[in-house]
Amino acid sequence: MENIFLKWWGCGAFDVCFGDINIAFDPYLFNQNLVNAEPIYDYIFISHEHFDHCHPATLRKLCAGTRFKKLFVNLGCITPVQPINEKYGDAAFERDLPITKHVPADKVQILYPKHLNDKQGSTRSFQGSETLDLGDIHVEIIESGENQTPDLPTNGYLVTHPTKHVSILHIGDLHEPYPALANLKGKVDFLIHMKLGLGQGNAHRLIELTDLIQPRYMIPTHYRTDRKSDPIPEGHWPPNVTDEMAFIESIREIVGNKTYILPFTAGVEYEVKMPEKQVVWKWDWHNTWTVPPWREK
Repeated sequence: MENIFLKWWGCGAFDVCFGDINIAFDPYLFNQNLVNAEPIYDYIFISHEHFDHCHPATLRKLCAGTRFKKLFVNLGCITPVQPINEKYGDAAFERDLPITKHVPADKVQILYPKHLNDKQGSTRSFQGSETLDLGDIHVEIIESGENQTPDLPTNGYLVTHPTKHVSILHIGDLHEPYPALANLKGKVDFLIHMKLGLGQGNAHRLIELTDLIQPRYMIPTHYRTDRKSDPIPEGHWPPNVTDEMAFIESIREIVGNKTYILPFTAGVEYEVKMPEKQVVWKWDWHNTWTVPPWREK
């Protein structure tokens, strides 16, 4: 079976190349990565309307070409909460939204969550929230968090490739677990983790999430380092962690043996051996100098 490829681009941006179909979640590119970006994706999924998840400059580059089919968004990307809340500074909702200012309207489709957080209200339902069949992939939408209201939910996406028997769950900026997530139990191979349960007194939320879903692997994202190689420039959201390996270990300590933590580095493409679904860890052999610095005069 042909292998698949996963890449965390920094912040919440993540892409999956299945071989026959390519998808991206919350793409957010800068500098040379943005300049070099090509429209290689069939489908792009946006969790919510914040600038670090719904990034017009990136979407203008990627939502183009003959391969691209559809940009899937939550309702807030088209109809943001009013009055517009600018507490996130450069969120710039009024400038950037609706996203149809930047992507043709016939290429944009609103999706609603099938699995709902009952803490937002127990009697809610949304039209068009069943599983989405896109041929090679199937999509289930969960309710996420961050800036949502009962009538304006934010999205997470479970994308399954039935032929390859592999699935990826991008939870968006999910802040708290909820009972309906148990519907995903046994369905998730790779869970893209976005800060939930981190911070003093919040570990129980991450434990509950892994108990409800029981993902095979978890990939921590939505943090940055001070490395020059980090794809998101210094000074841009999200905040730095002072020691990323210690950060990863703190997550591993919380989840224990409930799942397997994969410590991805932003900007690196990882090959996943199929059908084993094991990441292929590789050496990158290259010299960073021609003359050793200690010999230079």
